Amino acid sequence: MTITYELIIYGKVQHVGFRERLEDIGRGLGIDGIVYNYEDGSVRILANFPSERKKRLFKEFIKDLEEEDKLIKINKIEEKELNAYIEFPKGLNRISADDLLELNKKLDEGVKYIKLIFNELEEHKRLLIEIKDSMNELKEGINELNKKFDVLIDILKNK
Repeated sequence: MTITYELIIYGKVQHVGFRERLEDIGRGLGIDGIVYNYEDGSVRILANFPSERKKRLFKEFIKDLEEEDKLIKINKIEEKELNAYIEFPKGLNRISADDLLELNKKLDEGVKYIKLIFNELEEHKRLLIEIKDSMNELKEGINELNKKFDVLIDILKNK
């Protein structure tokens, strides 16, 4: 018998493409329902699960997303069985209160990640310059040693 549940997922799950991934998983498992961002920063799912096994698999796949996508961080998944059956359109579908607001938040989040990437690149650049300078110093030291060996070899040849 199909049972309607609410799943509440806490963590870094908004504005990182999480709901789209949930839609794909839900459709793949034949789960009908809705997924939406909630004002407390969680993502909530109202869904019909045709079996306990499909619900368990769905939750396992959700947890796997964290390993596949470093932008996603799942702290906790709460599950509540609802005492009602809700008929949903086919598939798991995301809903948004304000698509423009959602888009702006995602753009802001994207800018934040781009800045983080550039900061990392600057640090990598600094480290590469340090390595290059060290390699040049090492090269100079090796050249000095080679000159000393050449002198030593000449001395030994002349004996």
